[in-house]
Amino acid sequence: MGTLTSYMYVTLDGFVADRDGGLEWAPVDRDEMAVANAYFAAHEGIVFGRTVYRMFVEYWDAMDRDDPALDPHNAEFAGIFAGMTRIVVSSSLEEVDPKAVLVRDDVPRAIAELKERTAGDLLLICGPRLRTTLTRAGLVDRDRLLVVPVALGDGVRLYDELEKPLGLRLVEHRTFRSGVVMLDLEP
Repeated sequence: MGTLTSYMYVTLDGFVADRDGGLEWAPVDRDEMAVANAYFAAHEGIVFGRTVYRMFVEYWDAMDRDDPALDPHNAEFAGIFAGMTRIVVSSSLEEVDPKAVLVRDDVPRAIAELKERTAGDLLLICGPRLRTTLTRAGLVDRDRLLVVPVALGDGVRLYDELEKPLGLRLVEHRTFRSGVVMLDLEP
């Protein structure tokens, strides 16, 4: 049985994107990218919501990994991403790329079955509604938050409204030269 880890950059005030969905506030330095590459390479696939799936595919799949001007860490990540299984949760998409599986109905059941069938571990990179749904269902085994030392004041929250406080315990942490603090948390 595989695990599911939510992986997100987040601001000090709990936002994963600005109000327009932008991520310009989350610059990724070389150290963070090297750690991300190793972490993603150790996972079998990614569970996405529709919006983040499109952003990843449009950016990483379109990248020319052989371009000598490309940062080597980005080229490496594009190669890692190209080999990963993509699970896309969406009620509006009609089709996904050939490397992806589309989940449309009874999302918690479908993700629970996927975790049961999967030998490898999965990452969850999505918006607040899907993250909250899977967290409420007890399907998220770990949260890896990369806390960026910036406050936006408004934007897309990490979670939708939770019915009750979500208790997590810190199992690992790391601080990068950029000031980003990586927190690994478990329920």
